[in-house]
Amino acid sequence: MRRFCYKCGALEATVGPLIQGRCQRCFLEEVDLLHAPKEIQVIVCKDCPSYQLGKQWHSSAPGESIEDTIKKVALYNVKVARLSESGTELLNPQAAKGVKVLIEPDTKAGLVKITAIGKVHELQAAPKVEEASVKLNIVRRACGTCSLKRARHYEAVLQVRGDLPHEKLSRIKTMLERLVKEAAGQEEFISDVQEQEGGLDFYVSSAALGRRMASLLKDKFGAHVSQSAKLIGQTKDGRKKFKVTILVNISKKA
Repeated sequence: MRRFCYKCGALEATVGPLIQGRCQRCFLEEVDLLHAPKEIQVIVCKDCPSYQLGKQWHSSAPGESIEDTIKKVALYNVKVARLSESGTELLNPQAAKGVKVLIEPDTKAGLVKITAIGKVHELQAAPKVEEASVKLNIVRRACGTCSLKRARHYEAVLQVRGDLPHEKLSRIKTMLERLVKEAAGQEEFISDVQEQEGGLDFYVSSAALGRRMASLLKDKFGAHVSQSAKLIGQTKDGRKKFKVTILVNISKKA
């Protein structure tokens, strides 16, 4: 039986395998590979190197440029089509095997050029190439963590005491700030440091962070650590909310 394209009448024996009753040319004319939004909004933090994907904030890699961030956000928002007998599925480019998506941001023009190369259906003889020029909107706002930092939010106070000389307090402050920077992660921070008579008060984002800081001082100086908590209310889901005070006593001889 001779099969032919129901759109143009081309014979399958001449033009190659039909795809859902259409020749290769008619199929490619009617089916889109690339599905891109009219506008891509890139939300970046104005205070730290992080950006938003969906509802989540992510830290940028060291040395990452705004163009690199735009590419990540664009790939998150772009879909490519994969057609099978069961229907059409829109996939993230990273999940679509055999499809390549190129992102070219132009921040001066406020545009993102997107090129998709690949097959919509496995019976395609050659890949399809589609391009789209999408409006770029860069929005700068404080991320959740930086908003808390601006408000000097804290959930615990680490009190370092011991009638310690200024030089030792300075060393302790540097040590604890390095711990937070290297090990605590973007979501945890020191919101304020206040000097006291022979000591320091660290206002920190979480009790867990305060305990890690206290543990470091205990290991380094043999400090005595005690803790107390004050009930200040409830969270939205009904859990009790506390302000924690962690007292670290360091011997002057340590």
